[in-house]
Amino acid sequence: MKEVEKLHGGEEILNCIQCGVCAGSCPTRYSMDYSPTQIIKMIHLGMREEVLSSSAIWTCSTCYTCASRCPRTVDITTLMMSLRTLSLQEKFEHKNTVEAKFHRSFFEIIRKYGRLHEPSLLTSIIDKRNIAKLFHNVAFGLRLWRKGKLQLRPQRIEQSASLREIIERTSEEASR
Repeated sequence: MKEVEKLHGGEEILNCIQCGVCAGSCPTRYSMDYSPTQIIKMIHLGMREEVLSSSAIWTCSTCYTCASRCPRTVDITTLMMSLRTLSLQEKFEHKNTVEAKFHRSFFEIIRKYGRLHEPSLLTSIIDKRNIAKLFHNVAFGLRLWRKGKLQLRPQRIEQSASLREIIERTSEEASR
């Protein structure tokens, strides 16, 4: 519990009164294994492994509807993002591996090039066994490339070393 209170978004977790407004407002609740209300209750009960391996922290769309409607100003959205980071840092098994893989790949590409390179992201998360989907995505990518909207090779930003330093520093601060 103390660990979560130190996370960004976890400062107000003790204010939660389990009213369920967050769960009732959540547009992705239907696909979560635990509702936002349940996640907070599980944190209170010390169910660390269950929280960090749940699909709920990855299914959250970060729309902030729950946080904006919470009568006790618990920032559950920011907490969910912090729980994702903690889950990745501690290498938990994720029930919802597509979202976890996307999150990991997205930030690794940003860290490496300083900007997103869509083909790299797609190839890192796509199920290569699904040939039909793979060909559909390749065909779509070629149409984007012909229109000049997609770079085949990643472009690095000039200050990529500075960006990597900022990312590392903020990652360290987020994990405190």
